Amino acid sequence: MKPDPKLSAPDLSRHALSEQSPSADARFEHALAECAREPIHVIGAVQPPGVLLAYHARDLRILAASANAVELFDAGDMAALLHQPIEALLDRASLAAVNAVLARGESGASQFACAANVGPMGALHDISTHAAGGLVHLEIEPSGLGQALEGGHAMVSGLDAAAGNGDFLPSIARQVQRISGYDRVMVYRFLPDYSGEVVAEALAGGLASYEGLRYPASDIPPQARALYLRNRVRVIADVTAEPQPLMQSPELEGPLDMSFDVLRAVSPVHLQYLRNMGVAASMSISLVVDGRLWGLVACHHGSPRPVNARQRTALEMVGRHASMILDAHELRGSARIDAVRRSHRDALEGRLHRAAGPEAASALLPEMLDLVLGSVEADGVAVCLDGGWHVHGATPDGEGLAHALAWAGTQGHAGAAATARGADWHPDAQPDACGLFAVRLGQGSGVWLLLFRREQRETLRWAGRPDRPFQMDPDGTHIGPRASFEAWEVDVRALSAAWTGRDFELARRLRMVVERYIPEQPLRGTCGAEDGVRSDSDRSMLRWDAREHATRLRRLAELLDGASPERGRLERLRALLTQMEDELGAMADALD
Repeated sequence: MKPDPKLSAPDLSRHALSEQSPSADARFEHALAECAREPIHVIGAVQPPGVLLAYHARDLRILAASANAVELFDAGDMAALLHQPIEALLDRASLAAVNAVLARGESGASQFACAANVGPMGALHDISTHAAGGLVHLEIEPSGLGQALEGGHAMVSGLDAAAGNGDFLPSIARQVQRISGYDRVMVYRFLPDYSGEVVAEALAGGLASYEGLRYPASDIPPQARALYLRNRVRVIADVTAEPQPLMQSPELEGPLDMSFDVLRAVSPVHLQYLRNMGVAASMSISLVVDGRLWGLVACHHGSPRPVNARQRTALEMVGRHASMILDAHELRGSARIDAVRRSHRDALEGRLHRAAGPEAASALLPEMLDLVLGSVEADGVAVCLDGGWHVHGATPDGEGLAHALAWAGTQGHAGAAATARGADWHPDAQPDACGLFAVRLGQGSGVWLLLFRREQRETLRWAGRPDRPFQMDPDGTHIGPRASFEAWEVDVRALSAAWTGRDFELARRLRMVVERYIPEQPLRGTCGAEDGVRSDSDRSMLRWDAREHATRLRRLAELLDGASPERGRLERLRALLTQMEDELGAMADALD
């Protein structure tokens, strides 16, 4: 199905909502906000057959337990279980293994501690643990759940082999499927607006392909994304399983924070979402780049599929290794691009500096717009000097430049403004000059440097209508997930690539270079005044460069922590990087 081809993706959402009454629109927005506020980290239940216990870290008394703990330990009732010392339920060897994990001081999701005979019947169970808020959490699962996970080390080697070519993301999907056995394994990447796209997929069994489909940001709301950062592997073994409620001692002031519990139950809305997809079990492995959630390896299965504690540990290792490769690739790519941008900016400044005075520099600038354009990520540049326009690359005609300048003048005096939507600044923006970035040259000046980006025309395939991500009950107080995931195509027009924070940073640096030399700016004055301003500008540029290099070195050091070269060489590299980071940080502080 295909909507009006003249509508952009944002237009489509507004167009569809406008078909409803204003009150329906308001109810939808309210229900959507309520969904985003759902406190899933304190959901108060666990996925069976797992059992959760939480005991006081100092006096070892049990202060919270899932309802099925009563049966596992044959306690009679919950009142008899709560406030018991944990030693009454687990043997010394098991508690020693738990304490050994806690002694490592690692934060994050529960770590496997041991396999132990648990309960009156002595059934073998896997025990995982973590500490949070003065409590020790124990997650106890029957041993032998799920199929044996083999090939983890081979998969890591396979990822390394695929890292240098365009097959890396498909390789992640194929290898996770091979060792986990899930019917559908997708690499799902988050976009800047937190919508997501399936960028690679491996299929087996009867589930449909979702490769190339996009999903609205509401499918994975903010609190869910935050938990994916905390818990790198999330398993929903059976979407039909009845969750076991968590019982707490009155001594606990509020609901138990289950952020790091891998057995944490699932929001009913998400369970219905999976059922609507025809999915009986799911698993996700987080892909984290530079501390942010880059994406997920999302796995679906057509029948219930448990994953045990040892398997989760191995899959987390795989996810961390894939994340490290993605991080290294992004870091190398950004370093190469930054080097090119810097070389153009330095060449521009060098030629302006050698000009014989401000008037000569002003006359020279139009001849170097190729260097200006090479200093930022844009397709065209225009600047008005001495009452005339000078352009390079893909720019609008004279009427379009007038519209662009008029729009820039409405954006206040912040110094920079940007839009990816051609309709924001021109009633009929042309494909070659759609996105606009306006940079004011000099505080209070009427001179603007205008940057343009071409339209990115594409057809997006959404999994269901993006403007209708939920079903809503008649009174608008509750929402449920959409029932259809049929591909819905949206033709995107009159939109360029989005301008990022990095684009603003590059534009600020470019502006500082140009402002030193063109005469219409407030910087023009006596030589002494100009030298003082240049000194301030130099300090700002050096400060930015120092912090940028320090950030890159920090990321390199973190990547080395995840690598496994020869130990002596690794230690030398780490020491060198730490020294360089300290030096750059001290330089930045001194410049402040």
